[in-house]
Amino acid sequence: MKHLKILGLAVVAAAALMAFVGASTASATVLCKEGKGEVCPAGQAYGELPSEKNPEGKGVTVEAKLVANTKAKLVTSFKTIECEESAVKGETSTEEAEPLTGPEGSLSFGKCNCTVNVLKAGTLSTTWISGTNNGTLSSNKNETTVVCNSIFGSVHCIYATEKTDVGKLTGGTTAVLKAEATIPRLATDALCSEKSEWSAEYEVTAPKPLFVSKKT
Repeated sequence: MKHLKILGLAVVAAAALMAFVGASTASATVLCKEGKGEVCPAGQAYGELPSEKNPEGKGVTVEAKLVANTKAKLVTSFKTIECEESAVKGETSTEEAEPLTGPEGSLSFGKCNCTVNVLKAGTLSTTWISGTNNGTLSSNKNETTVVCNSIFGSVHCIYATEKTDVGKLTGGTTAVLKAEATIPRLATDALCSEKSEWSAEYEVTAPKPLFVSKKT
């Protein structure tokens, strides 16, 4: 069968899971162990800053899965693609950055009503939202293929992200990555929508707790 490219996470995502982009601020974004204020307390950020021993710094691995009893959906003009399973895993590059971004991680889908395969998880970035412990999310270079059967036969579509705003990471004891995005298509079958609407809600399984903050 062929394949139709839907979005990938950061989360999920990211992911999703996937690191994270959105509202711009002058302060560096960090993933924090505490959420008592908008500033991450000293020593409470996940990851490490660049040092003599580790000149590139060290990030943190973030993992997320679909919230129970929900589905990841891609709404197109010819069919709504639904998956009962999805997981995101990625690592931030360092302790702080603006935006805080991770290299390509992994994104998976399962129990779908079409055949779904992720070719590239891409990168997921977050930018701290002023006055909160949340962050806006952006996905770049994600590629996922899916094949759907229709009354017209097998339909192959390709959807890919290009610095696409994909949703929000809400900090908490169990952080939540909520994806809501319009994903443009690449050149594929004529039945494919020029744009698709992607939605999914992931809970962060590690690390816990997780808050988006600004650097002290």
